[in-house]
Amino acid sequence: MSLKTTCLLAVLIVAAVITAVVTTASESGTRSIANDDFRFDARSLNDATLWTQVNAEAYYISSQLDLLCAMPTAADYSRDRKKNPHSATFITVFVNPVARSAMFQKESPVFPQGSIIVKQKNGRLNERHTPILYTIMRKRESGYNPSVGDWEFSVVKADGFTVEASGKIENCQSCHTKKPSSDFVFRSYVDFK
Repeated sequence: MSLKTTCLLAVLIVAAVITAVVTTASESGTRSIANDDFRFDARSLNDATLWTQVNAEAYYISSQLDLLCAMPTAADYSRDRKKNPHSATFITVFVNPVARSAMFQKESPVFPQGSIIVKQKNGRLNERHTPILYTIMRKRESGYNPSVGDWEFSVVKADGFTVEASGKIENCQSCHTKKPSSDFVFRSYVDFK
């Protein structure tokens, strides 16, 4: 086995252990430092034992810029994404095992504590095949954030592990409050077959 493969394997094992600690703490209802310290490593998304890919094809979320007569530039899209990080991106969504059943439930899902939803965002232009950002929702303990179903929101940079913001992010909450019937989760990308 090459050194690169060995290092990748070690990272995946560490990610699995962290996920197991967070899931165990969440399922037991106890609070722990591991449960409150948000960490993410996008390299673990390839591990099917940790994550389920929700949409087979990347789902495009349009932007008002798409309606302009003139072709928007990458700088235009970048400015637009500061207001709405989902704007003009192709998203691929992943859920952890705790969230899987609720994600695929057609009517009135209720996500259990410990659910994690990851949206990997790829841009519309040159960055189409490379992640530009990850947005993450993590279902916390009852009472954490009742106005949006106790969800914690996180934004992770394109590198896949640097957390830019995490917590009760107003920019996220202002949109998600519109979806109480689906436990504050937008699911237009789910194929309910």
